Amino acid sequence: MLFAIREVSEMTGVNSVTLRAWQRRYGLLKPQRTEKGHRLYTQADIEKIRLILSWLEKGVAISKVRPLLEGQVSDASGQEKGSDGIAPILGALSDCRREKLEQLLSQLMKEYPLPMFVEKVVVPVDTQVNDPANPLRAIQQALWQSTLIEQCASLVAKTRKRSSRKAMLLSFEPAQDGITHYIWLAALSLSNEGYSVTLLNNLPFNGKLHGLEAAVSQQAFESVVVIGESKLPQAILKQLARVGSECQCPVSLRGSIAAIHADWVQQLKGALSNGRK
Repeated sequence: MLFAIREVSEMTGVNSVTLRAWQRRYGLLKPQRTEKGHRLYTQADIEKIRLILSWLEKGVAISKVRPLLEGQVSDASGQEKGSDGIAPILGALSDCRREKLEQLLSQLMKEYPLPMFVEKVVVPVDTQVNDPANPLRAIQQALWQSTLIEQCASLVAKTRKRSSRKAMLLSFEPAQDGITHYIWLAALSLSNEGYSVTLLNNLPFNGKLHGLEAAVSQQAFESVVVIGESKLPQAILKQLARVGSECQCPVSLRGSIAAIHADWVQQLKGALSNGRK
C-alpha cells in the first residue's frame, strides 16, 4: 500500500516540508513518484521516518542520522548531539548577525518537526539568552524573539494561502511578558495541522470581546484555540463557551491554561456533546 505525503504527515507528525528536506538534503528517504511527480511512501518508509524520529529524540543531529540508518554506526554514543546545533545560533546572537540567525532558523525549522525544534532549540536558547548573568540579555532577547516570530509568521502566511480550513488563535498574555514567540509557535503548530490561522494576541483580560461570536460565525472558523499561561477571567470563559455552543465551533485551550481550566474544558465538552444529541 502506498501513502501520499499528506497522509504520511498525519500518521507520523512530520510535516511535508520536513519530509522533503530529509529527502533532498540528506537522502534519508526515497519515495516513489506518480506520473505527475507526487511522492508516494510505503509502510517501510513510514517505519523509517519513525526510526529517524527516535534518533532525533535521543539527541542525534539530523546530519548524522544516515550512517545509523545504513548500519555504518552501531549506536549514537559517538554522534554529534542535536543540542550542539544551538551553538551557531548563540554565536549569531552574540555577534548581532540577524541574517545568519534567519538562515539557521530557516534550516532548522525545515529539518526538525516543530515539537522537537521547540524542545531542542527554542527552550535551550531561551535559557541561555535569559540568564541573568548574560550581559547582552536585553539585546539578544529582542533579536532572538523578533527573528523567530518573523520566521513563524512567514510560514503561517504561506499555509494561509493554500488552506481552506480556518482556525482562530487567541492570546490574552501581555506583550511585555516575553512569550510572544511561543504564541507564534502555537500558530505555526496549527498551520502544520492544516489550518489557515488568524492570530489575535495581546487581547485585554477585562470585559467582553465584542464581535467575537459574529467573526467566528461569519468567517466559518472551524476551531478557536486560546493559548496562555495565566488564569482567564470568568467573563472570558463564558464568552468562549457561547462561541462553542452558539457557533458550533470547537474551543480548546493550550499552554498552562489548559491545566488551570481543566474542569471548565471537561464541562464544555459535556455541554457540546449534550447539545448534539
